[in-house]
Amino acid sequence: MALTSAVANAAAAAAAAGAGKKAAQVQLQAELNTDDEWNKFLTRDGLLVVDVYSEWCGPCIGMVGNLKKIKVELGGDNLHLAVAKSDTIECLKRFRKRSEPTWMFIAAGQLLNVVFGADAPRIARTIEQELRNEELAKKGELERPKRAPHELTTPEQEVANAQAKIEEEKKAKEAAAIEAARFARREARAKRMEMHFNDICPALMLPHAQKHLRKITDTIEPFGVILADKCPIVVGKEGAKILSVEEPELGEPNAAAAIIERPSLALLFKKMPDKEGDIIELTRRALCGDGLAEDDDARKKLPTTELRDGNTIGLYVPKDRHERAAVLDVLFPKMVGAVVEPAPPSAPPHVLLMFGAWQRRAVLSLVGLPPLAARLLRYGFFADASVEEPKLLCKTVDQYEMRPEKDYCETIVLMVAVGLAEPELAEPEELFPDGPPEELLTLGPLHVSADAVVGSEECARFFPPGYSEPERKPKSKSKKKKKRRRASKEENAEEAPDHTQSTENGEAETNGDTENGDEGEENGDGEENGEDGEDEENEEQHADKATSPPPPTPH
Repeated sequence: MALTSAVANAAAAAAAAGAGKKAAQVQLQAELNTDDEWNKFLTRDGLLVVDVYSEWCGPCIGMVGNLKKIKVELGGDNLHLAVAKSDTIECLKRFRKRSEPTWMFIAAGQLLNVVFGADAPRIARTIEQELRNEELAKKGELERPKRAPHELTTPEQEVANAQAKIEEEKKAKEAAAIEAARFARREARAKRMEMHFNDICPALMLPHAQKHLRKITDTIEPFGVILADKCPIVVGKEGAKILSVEEPELGEPNAAAAIIERPSLALLFKKMPDKEGDIIELTRRALCGDGLAEDDDARKKLPTTELRDGNTIGLYVPKDRHERAAVLDVLFPKMVGAVVEPAPPSAPPHVLLMFGAWQRRAVLSLVGLPPLAARLLRYGFFADASVEEPKLLCKTVDQYEMRPEKDYCETIVLMVAVGLAEPELAEPEELFPDGPPEELLTLGPLHVSADAVVGSEECARFFPPGYSEPERKPKSKSKKKKKRRRASKEENAEEAPDHTQSTENGEAETNGDTENGDEGEENGDGEENGEDGEDEENEEQHADKATSPPPPTPH
């Protein structure tokens, strides 16, 4: 029988199988769930065709009828079929995140081919071709490819290379954006500092170099620079991290230990009034030899050279405006803080993740755990899944739970960090893998930003400036209670027992009115309780939409 006729007959048989498909699959295909079962199956003789699936995307049931027909009419005992679970078989881990059907063709322990998709004619042609090749290989007329099942085929390698290139471009794009944001922050801080400290330059003398302070002052004076101030300072661990970013030599073990544990000397140089030029350039020309040739003998007599202790730096002078701003913040925080506001905290690179609002409990329980809690920057509930035109419903889960009506189209959106704003300042335990958290991805988000650059743009639409500021609640007017007036009148009656009978009658009438008013209030409360009861019934009616996935769309 021709192959095309066999495929057509197999399709008809599959359509008529109905509920018997699953039983047919069990009889036709071996089930492989462990490494031992996989390795044992590979020892079989002939062509092995394996349908690889994952936990959340099962094997291709629709192909069972076709495979049964092909096995009977073409393969016989020379063709063996199986379904293999990639989640529990190490050799198949590269297929764990795929959602399309995957077919592996193996013979004599070597991977011959891999086909993606439920394309019945293509799979049939591939089986037919590989069966012919297997017959030729057994006769010694054709050499099988030398490729283990865990290795990539040529098409897979091409796809992997393309994906790696896309990933490299994505990382380069994100790195460029991070560097641009860092430069913008530093430039803004430098400009703010220049408004008050344009004619001064800070410097740091390490503990072992402080006895040579006189040499520093004598060296800078001919350049029109004077020492305006000096003060001892223990830089500390955080300050040492910041300075090591500006000057890597301060991050060396000996230098770092010195400025963290022992008093260094913070210097403040100032330009003389009649001197022209930039204070940083003048100071570095005097102390560091900027502008001198590398082989100039004058470099040997520079303070930065003479104050070195082996490989440990003795004097640090910032190189530019950005470094000056950073050093002033570390060495002279009180002077800076008196005239310049603190720098705003920098936002880490982030992406946007969107889920159905009915998943809110699972999502928020995950981001509440320690590994993810620090990565959640903001979240909110929105009317639908639109990324271009978000419509905010509320900002907290408590506010969302108070909503009387909920709908399947409503979403919960997270702003999640995928990196650190200043990774060079972080402790090793504070670092985390790049990209969105895998724990959240397993919940099946409706949308994930392509990268941190796109994520920044999307999050700006969902969480504009001022989003996290607390909402101002209008002051409620206090209600006067009649019961208080009644109690005060009773007290007055006790204090004045000699009042006339008419007065007592008047009080009795007043009390009677008050009691009627109280009863009216109580009745009013009862009416409110009745309304609350109706609200609770409404909430119960909408409970399914609030906590359950949307119903499947009818086909």
